Amino acid sequence: MITPLVFSPLYNTDLASFGMNKPFALDRGELVLRKLREELPELEHHLPVPLTDEELLLVHTPQYLQSLQSSSTWEKIFELKEGEYQPHLAEKPLHQIINDFKLKGGGTKIAVNLALQHGLAANLGAGYHHAFPDRGHGYCALHDIGIAIKSAQNANNLQRAMIVDLDFHQGDGSAIIFASDDSVFTLSVHSEDGWPDVKQHSDLDVPIFENEEKLYLEKTADGIHRALKKFAPNLVLFIAGSDPYEKDVLPGTQLIKLPLATMRERDEFVIDTFADKGIPLAKVFAGGYGPDVWEVHYWATRHLLVKSGFLQSSGPLNL
Repeated sequence: MITPLVFSPLYNTDLASFGMNKPFALDRGELVLRKLREELPELEHHLPVPLTDEELLLVHTPQYLQSLQSSSTWEKIFELKEGEYQPHLAEKPLHQIINDFKLKGGGTKIAVNLALQHGLAANLGAGYHHAFPDRGHGYCALHDIGIAIKSAQNANNLQRAMIVDLDFHQGDGSAIIFASDDSVFTLSVHSEDGWPDVKQHSDLDVPIFENEEKLYLEKTADGIHRALKKFAPNLVLFIAGSDPYEKDVLPGTQLIKLPLATMRERDEFVIDTFADKGIPLAKVFAGGYGPDVWEVHYWATRHLLVKSGFLQSSGPLNL
């Protein structure tokens, strides 16, 4: 049974092979699929196809893409500190990690096309919303969301897209890329006190301040309703970051600590809101750090499959 999910085992980047010792987001897609197959053993998914150099130019400048051939550029993107990069232990040069980004970014492009065809889809990874046209930062090198949107628009499959970004961190790259593009609406619900220190201007920013956990769902729902009053999308890119989860281990995300029940309610609200309106939605993972954040992605992906008719219930099952 082929589901509208996109994944490859190659999403699990072996950082040590590049000489890195830094805690990035662990592979979560494999854990999500393993749990889903307990209910749906016949589950199959689509395989990603790497983004081409021509597709990267839909968003990024030639000068920046050229700079990605230098390992020093990647050291800046990954904010590598002393001892976190040991090239003498690497099996391959750091700049070759771009192939991993191209593959995962290609998964987002396929998820967008699947959503446009079937209504709901998910890439079990990616969501590099911090990448700018001329530079990468925040561990993000290629803005897969922007590339997927522009690719679909160029193919005349899409006119108007909305980015619903619920990652802990503001979608600053998305705000910059689509600042003067009336065909794309950027909504970002994020920690106002957290990184990045310099916020950009999305079409609609919904800041969440420290100790506002009890207002999180209300402010998120209000933001989405306000966005829909301003803009009528033909597609939604849902950046379903799990880093507001209380079990996220990144020190900076401790400003928002939401229980799993709240995260589930958040993601189900987003999926249901757009699916019930007949607006296609493609979901990506984005941020999430530590051994437990996959739980958030599992429940969101599971609900997407329920809404798509592949599973029967989204009730309170045990992990």
